[in-house]
Amino acid sequence: MEDAAGLLRADGTIIQVGDRIVCDNHRAFVRYIGTVPPTTGIWLGVEWDDPSRGKHDGSHEGKTYFHTSHPKSGSFVRPSKVNGGISAVQAVHERYGLKKDDEAGIKKEELFVLDQFLNQTKVEMVGAKKINQQQSQFNRLKKISMFDMKVYSGGPPGELGKTCPNITDLDISTNLISSWENVAEIAGHLPFLKELNVSDNRLIIPKDPSSLACNFSKLRNATMNQMNLSWKEVLTCCSMFPCLEELHVSFNQIASLSDATHVLKGLRILDLMTNQISDWGEVLKLGNLPMLDTLIISENQIKSIYFPSCLPTDKTSHFKQLKALIIKRNEILEWSSIDELNKLQHLEDIQIAENPILKTFTYETVRQLLIAKISGLKLISRTPISFEERKGAEIDYLKRFGTEWKAEGGSVDKSKNNPSNQFIANHPRYQAIADKWGAPEDSELCEKSSALKDNLLAIKIFSPQHPEKGTLDKKLPGTMSIEKLKTLIQRLYRMNTEPKLTYSSHKKSNGPQIDLDNDMRQLGFFSIEAGDTILVSW
Repeated sequence: MEDAAGLLRADGTIIQVGDRIVCDNHRAFVRYIGTVPPTTGIWLGVEWDDPSRGKHDGSHEGKTYFHTSHPKSGSFVRPSKVNGGISAVQAVHERYGLKKDDEAGIKKEELFVLDQFLNQTKVEMVGAKKINQQQSQFNRLKKISMFDMKVYSGGPPGELGKTCPNITDLDISTNLISSWENVAEIAGHLPFLKELNVSDNRLIIPKDPSSLACNFSKLRNATMNQMNLSWKEVLTCCSMFPCLEELHVSFNQIASLSDATHVLKGLRILDLMTNQISDWGEVLKLGNLPMLDTLIISENQIKSIYFPSCLPTDKTSHFKQLKALIIKRNEILEWSSIDELNKLQHLEDIQIAENPILKTFTYETVRQLLIAKISGLKLISRTPISFEERKGAEIDYLKRFGTEWKAEGGSVDKSKNNPSNQFIANHPRYQAIADKWGAPEDSELCEKSSALKDNLLAIKIFSPQHPEKGTLDKKLPGTMSIEKLKTLIQRLYRMNTEPKLTYSSHKKSNGPQIDLDNDMRQLGFFSIEAGDTILVSW
C-alpha cells in the first residue's frame, strides 16, 4: 500500500511505535500505527512535542487508539506526510562528505577556524574546496555537529566508529533520537568521546541507566538543555556518566533540587540557567558537591541568598570549592544577600547583572560595594579587580558607613570599640576592613561626604569636529566608567557611532593628550581632575 510504503526510511528501516518523526517542522513521538475506521489506509497516531499542535488525546469517535500526556497533544497523520530521519553515518557524509565544486557553492577566501574540525590551532584563509577536503577526511575529525539533521539512530552497528574513530565532541541536539539506549549505542562506538550535546531531544530514560555507563566511560561534559527534564530525571541520566565534570541543564523548568553528591561527586561546573528555581534553599541542597567550582543559575527567580546556622563573620561549610557564581537576571533585592556571599570560602568571580539590587546605586557604586563586601573577589562581570581598585573601594566603604559605625558603638580606640550586633549583621566585613586600612577618624568622615554632589568633577567636553557645539561643562563622578561616559557623549552629540576619547590636563597647556582607551576603567583611573578637557572625535 502507498501509505504503508511511507513507513520506510531512506535507509530501508521501518518507522515503528516509539520512534520520533518530524512533520511540517514539528517533532513528535509515534504512538500508534494502523487503521482508523471509517477511513481507509494506514495512519500514524502521534504525540506532538508542542501540545498546541494536536487535536485530541489519542481517541477518535469514542475509541482510544493511544494515550498522550496532554489532553490535546495527539493527532493522526498519514505516513507520506512524515519524515523518519536519517542515520548518524548518513548525517556525517551529508554534512562533512566531499562535495563537487558546484555543490560546495562557497566563496573563495573565506575564514575557517580549522580547530573546530581537526583540533588544530592554525587559522587560515582558505576556499570552500580546501576546507571541504579537510573535513571529508573523516578519520581526522575530532568534533562533529549533527544539529537538526533529523538523525534517528547511529546507523549500521559499528559503522559510525569505523567512519569517525577519533571523535571527542559530538553534538546531536534537536534530532529524532528517541531513547538513551540509542544515544548509548552511538557513544559506544566513539571510544574517545568527552563532550556530548543531546539538547532539545525527547529521550526515553532507561530503567537501568547504570548498565549503559560503559558506553560513556570517558565523557566529561554533558549538555541536556531544553529536554523537559526534572532534577530527579537529570540525576538518573547522569548516573550513566561516571566521570562527569561539566553539566548543562538549562531550559528544563526545574523548580526543586536535591542532594546530588552520590551522582555528581566529580562535577566542577553546573549550569542551571533559565529554570524555575525561586528558593535559595533549593540551591543549598547542592552545597555538598565536593568539586563544584562554578555554578550558573542565571534567569531563575531567586530573591535572596542565605547560609543558615552561620554567623555574619564566619565561613559556611556549603560549596567549599566554589569560585565562580553566575546569578544574572534573578530577583535579588537586598544587599544582605551580597554580605552572605562573603561566607563562601573561595568565591573569586561573580556575575550579577540585571538584578533589582543593582538599581539601588550607580554602576560604579555597586561595583565598589561588591568589592568591599566580598573579600576574595577577583572578577566582577569578567572585569578584573586591581589592588588599587580594592583599596579604594574598601577605604570608601569605611568612610561611607563610618558615621553609622561610630553611632553603633564603633571606636578608633580598640578598648572602646564595641559595635552593635545589628551593625555587624549589616556590615560583617567592616571591622576586617578597618583592621586592614585603619578605622576612619572623625576628620576623614567630614572630608568626604557620601553625597554625590560632593564627589563630582567639573570637566569640559569639546569636539573639534563639531565646534558649533562649543565647550560643554559637565559635572561627572570620578567613578564613572569610560563606557558610561561614551554613552553620555553619544546622547549629547546625537551620534550613534562610538566616539574616541582623549583628555588634556588644565595644568599643562601644551601637554600630551591621554587616550581613554579602556571602557571598563573609571575617570579617576586616568587621573582626570576638575578643569580638565575631554576631547571627542569619531
